[in-house]
Amino acid sequence: MGEATQVTDQMLAKFGSSGSLEELKEERISLNLARGRIYDILSHGFSYPWNRKFFRPKSLLEPMDVVLLGEEDWKSLKGIVDGYANYLPSMTIKQVQSEYINVFGHAVSMECPPYEMQYGTEGGIQSQTDVLIQLGGFYETFGFEMPRNRSKERVDHISNELAFMSYMCFRMAYGVQNDHDERKIGVLQSGMKKFIRNHVGRWLPLFCIFAARKAERGLYRDLVEILALFIKNEVGLLDVKPVTVEEPEYRSMSYSMENDLIANAPAECEPRS
Repeated sequence: MGEATQVTDQMLAKFGSSGSLEELKEERISLNLARGRIYDILSHGFSYPWNRKFFRPKSLLEPMDVVLLGEEDWKSLKGIVDGYANYLPSMTIKQVQSEYINVFGHAVSMECPPYEMQYGTEGGIQSQTDVLIQLGGFYETFGFEMPRNRSKERVDHISNELAFMSYMCFRMAYGVQNDHDERKIGVLQSGMKKFIRNHVGRWLPLFCIFAARKAERGLYRDLVEILALFIKNEVGLLDVKPVTVEEPEYRSMSYSMENDLIANAPAECEPRS
């Protein structure tokens, strides 16, 4: 009989690391803690900025150094983070809040909505409300509770989806550290892969394009560039192939939504002759 195939960590294999799961234990913990930290930082960054602690760019450098697969991506990230020093320290919290509102709006901005439900039904989603049902299913299945300071946002808000991924990464790191059954850890990883394929990897690339176009420059333009870089890295790291939303599909869907709103508007909203 031949030797049994050694089980190794597929994410660490992307970095060239090999060995048994036990031999790679510390690296597995480090990688998932770093991923969780980045998702958490970005989740806060895309939440409404109530105070100056909402986003600290330099806090990304250490975990990104652990997770990025490409040297060019690291150079790009370093350039963006260093660039924040040119303007972020001099911005007041009121200016930051004003910029957030300008890009994302008080209500749902049709230019770059931070809600997944606005991005159509590609990727196996049957309807817009199906997005909310699927997300609720993920959150309930894995025991995720939305952060208190973001609980007023819908389940499909970018900050909540990123917070869920942070939670999953931290759970995986905890499972590895405490020698949980690898089958249970595998369930967590499968859940993350499915969530990236069907959700964050599906709509966030187009969201980043729209938000960068709307912001033009400054705080949120730089932040979405970091998000786009990280999501691309996650797709490669977990070896998933999301069904991404394309701009023509989004525009067609937006027009349909607008027509529905007009068609179902109450009589008192109709223009007077």
